[in-house]
Amino acid sequence: MGSFAWAHQPGNNLAVSQTAVSQITVSQTIVTAQTIVTAQTTDSTAAKRLIVSQVSQSAPQLTPTQLEQQGRARYLDGDFLGAIALWQHLAQSYAAQQNAIAEAGALSNLSLAYQQLGRWTDAQAAIDSSLAMLGEPETPMQQRIQAQVLMAQGSLQMALGHSRQALEIWQQAEAAYRQGGDTTGSDRARINQAQALRELGFYRQALERLTSVIAAMAEQPPSPLKATTLRRIGETLRLNGQLAEAQTTLTQSLAIAQQYDLPAEVSATLLSLGHTAYSGGDKAAAQAFYQQALSLESGSAAQRVPVQLALLELGVETAQWSTAAVLWPEIQAQFASLPPSRTTVYLQVNWAHSLIRIKQTDPNAVGLSWMTIAQQLQRASQQARELGDMRAEAYAVGTLGRVYEQTQQWAIAQDLTQQALQLSNRLNAAALTYQWQWQLGRIWQAPNNPQQAVPAALDAYNQAIATLSGLRGDLAAVGDSAQFSFKENAEPIYRQLVRLLLSSDAVSQADLVNAQAVIESLRLAELDDYFKEACADIEPININQVDPRAAIVYSIILKDRLAVILRLPDQPLQYFTTTVSASVVTETAARLRQQLVIRSRREYFSTAEIVYQWLIGPARAAIDSSGVDTLVFVLDGPLQSLPMAALYDGRHFLIEDYGVALAPGLKLLKPEPWDTTNLDVLVAGLTEGRLGRSPLPYVASEIEKITATFERSTVLLNRDFTQKSLPEKLESANYPIVHIATHGQFSSTPEETYLIAWDDRITVRELSQILQVNPNDRATIQLLVLSACETASGDQRAALGLAGVAIKAGARSTVATLWAINDEATAQFAGYFYKQLKQPGATRAAALRTAQVQLLKDPQYQHPIYWAPYILLGSWL
Repeated sequence: MGSFAWAHQPGNNLAVSQTAVSQITVSQTIVTAQTIVTAQTTDSTAAKRLIVSQVSQSAPQLTPTQLEQQGRARYLDGDFLGAIALWQHLAQSYAAQQNAIAEAGALSNLSLAYQQLGRWTDAQAAIDSSLAMLGEPETPMQQRIQAQVLMAQGSLQMALGHSRQALEIWQQAEAAYRQGGDTTGSDRARINQAQALRELGFYRQALERLTSVIAAMAEQPPSPLKATTLRRIGETLRLNGQLAEAQTTLTQSLAIAQQYDLPAEVSATLLSLGHTAYSGGDKAAAQAFYQQALSLESGSAAQRVPVQLALLELGVETAQWSTAAVLWPEIQAQFASLPPSRTTVYLQVNWAHSLIRIKQTDPNAVGLSWMTIAQQLQRASQQARELGDMRAEAYAVGTLGRVYEQTQQWAIAQDLTQQALQLSNRLNAAALTYQWQWQLGRIWQAPNNPQQAVPAALDAYNQAIATLSGLRGDLAAVGDSAQFSFKENAEPIYRQLVRLLLSSDAVSQADLVNAQAVIESLRLAELDDYFKEACADIEPININQVDPRAAIVYSIILKDRLAVILRLPDQPLQYFTTTVSASVVTETAARLRQQLVIRSRREYFSTAEIVYQWLIGPARAAIDSSGVDTLVFVLDGPLQSLPMAALYDGRHFLIEDYGVALAPGLKLLKPEPWDTTNLDVLVAGLTEGRLGRSPLPYVASEIEKITATFERSTVLLNRDFTQKSLPEKLESANYPIVHIATHGQFSSTPEETYLIAWDDRITVRELSQILQVNPNDRATIQLLVLSACETASGDQRAALGLAGVAIKAGARSTVATLWAINDEATAQFAGYFYKQLKQPGATRAAALRTAQVQLLKDPQYQHPIYWAPYILLGSWL
C-alpha cells in the first residue's frame, strides 16, 4: 500500500531539558517517526548533493515496497535528505499509477522528513497535496491514510509553536483512526493530544488522556508505543509533584524501551528519570541518569544536547564550575548542526540561562563574555522569527533583554523586554508573560537606572502577580523543568513587590492594604505550588463582621528586614519593621525550635523573647487597648514552624494572655462559630508500633477521655484503623469531629506528608480524598485533630504540609502538633480540650488556650515542649 504505519511509531523529537529559570513548556516527543539528526549536521553542500545524487541513481531500480523500506531506514538513521529523495520517487511512482491514496500516504511521510530539516514550506505543501488527493474519505483505508496525514500536519503545527491548532488536528486524526477501525492509531493520536495539552499548560487533562491510553493497553504486551505512553505519564506525574509514581512509571518505560532497543526512547526516559531524581533532591542520582543517557553510543546531537544541557544546569546548581566550563562550549558548538525549530530555539535559550547564572556567580569566568551569550540569543531570536514562532521568539527576545538587564544597559533591556511582553500578550502565554512583567518591574525600580520610575515598577509587579494568579491550578505550566523552583522563580516577585510598597519613609494605608493583599496571594500561591493544583476556592472576608475581637498579624521576611502588618478591629492597618536579615530570621527560628524540642531549661526564654519583639512587641500596647482576645497569625517562611503560643514577653507566654490561631491566609478561611450540638466523634488511632514507628501506649487513654466526653463516638483502634475502614466510616455517618491519634509527618512535599494507619501510610492527597467523600451528601467536618504528628526535621517548608492538610481536608479547623510529644501529656491535653469545647459559647481558640494553660500550670508539663506544639489552623471561632 501507499503508506506505512511505521511513520507514526513512537520516537523522539529533540527532547528539551529546561533550566531553573525557564518556565516554558517544551514539545518533547511527538509520536511520529524516530528522528535522529545526522545528515543535516554537515555544512558541506557538496556532501548533501552527493547523498541525493546517490539515492536518485538507485531509486528507479527499486520497487515501491523497497522505496518505502529504504526511505524508512534512511529516516531512522537520520539521513533525511536520502529519505526525501526516495519518498519523492515513491510519490512520483504512485502518481504515475494514479494511486492517489498511496501517493497521499507517501507525501505525509515526505512532510515528516521536511520537518526534520526545518523546511516548513515544503512540509506544508506536501500535507496540502495529501489532503487534496484524499478529499472526503469513504473507505476505512482512506480514513486511516487521512488520519496519518493529519498526524503529520499536527506535528508540523506543534513544531511551529501552534499547540492549540495541533491539538485540534490530532483530535480530528483520532476520529479518523476510529472510523477506519485503527485503535492503535487512535491511541497514538491521544498521546499526541496529551503533549499539546501539556504545551498549553493543561497538565491534569494531559495526564487523564495518557492514563486512558495506558488503561486500554493494560492487557496488551509491551510495545514501543507503550514505552512512549508510560514515559509521557511519568513526565506528567513529575510535573504534578507525584515523584514516587513518576519514578515507577518511568522505570517501566525504560525497561520496555531497552527491550525493544529504542535508543532515542531510552535516552529520553533516562533524561526524565534524571529530572525526577533532581526534583526529589537527589542530585547525585540525577547526574548518574544524565551520564547514562549521554553514554549511549547511538546518541546523535539531537539526543546529546538536551542531556548535556541538563548536566550543565546541574553543574551550575551544584557549583561544579570546572564541569560547566567544559560543557557550555561543547553544547554551543553543536547548535549549528540542529535543524531550525522551536526545540532548537529553546535549547539555545536554556543554554543562555545557565551561562547567565555562571556570569552572575563569576563575572570573570574564563572564556565567557556577555557578548557570547547575547550573540547566541540573537541567533535564536532570528530562527524563531523565520519560523514564525512567536512564543519561541518571545522567549528568546525576553531572555536577551535579561542579558542587557545584567549589564545595566537599561534602555535596551527595557525595549527588548517590552517586545517580548507584546508577543506573549498576543499569544495569551501567561507562563511567559509574567516573566517579562517581572523583568520590567526590576528594570524600572533598579537604583542605578537613570530612568527609574517606581510607579511603573509597581504596576509591572502587580501585573506579574495578577498573571500568576490566573495560572492557579496550572502552576506546573510555569515550572516544566527539573530545576524549576517556585521559591526562586516566582516567590521573589511577591517579596520584591512588598519591599517596594513598604520602601517609603511614610507608608500609606493604600500601600499597606496592597502589601497585605500581596502577602495573602503569596500564601495562596505557595499552597497551589505545593499541590501543583488550585488547593482551595478563595473568598475575601470582612474580619470585623466575622470576629470583632480578633487581631490579624501578617509577617513577611524581606532580604534585610522583617515586616509586620497588624490589623485590629475597626482601625487602620499598622506597620512596623525590624532591621534583621532573612538569614538571621531563619537561624533564630531554627534555634528556638531546637531549644523547645530538646527541652532546654532556660535557653528558650531569651530566643522566644527575640521573636516576640519582632512580631508583637512594638504593637503590644495597641493590641491590649483594642479589646481583642485572639491573635491570628499569617506567618512567613521558617516562622511557620514555630509555636506562637510560646513567644515570651519577659513575664508571660503569649498563650497566657491571648488565644492563638494560624491561618494560611484569610481568603482561604470560611470562619463559622463552633456548634456544641450534635457532636458525633470519629476517633482513629494506633497504640502499637507500625511501619517502623514506636508504640503509642497512651493513645488508649487519649481515646478513653474523648469517648467519655462525648455520648456518640465511633472508634477505630489498631487493626480496625486502615486505609479502607476510615473512608467507610466517614461515608456511613456525619462526624463533625474527626480525631486521629497516630504517628505522622508534615513535609515540604505531598508524598512525604502522611499519617500512619495499621496497614500503610495515608498521604495528604489520600487523606483529602478520604475526608471529602461525598461532600454534597454530608456536613463539613468542623474540627480535625491530628495528634502525635510532627513537621519534618530540618525542612524549612514543612509547615506547608501542615497547612496543606488543613486546607485539603476540607475541615473548618485543624488542630495539629508541630512535633511529636509525650503521649501521656497528649492524653491529658485531649481531656482538657474537649471538655472546654462542650461548654456553652465555646470557641476553638479559647478551648485550645485553656487546655494549653492547664498543661502549663501542671508542674509535670510546664515546659513548652508539652503544651506549645499544639496549633490551630483555620477557623478559630
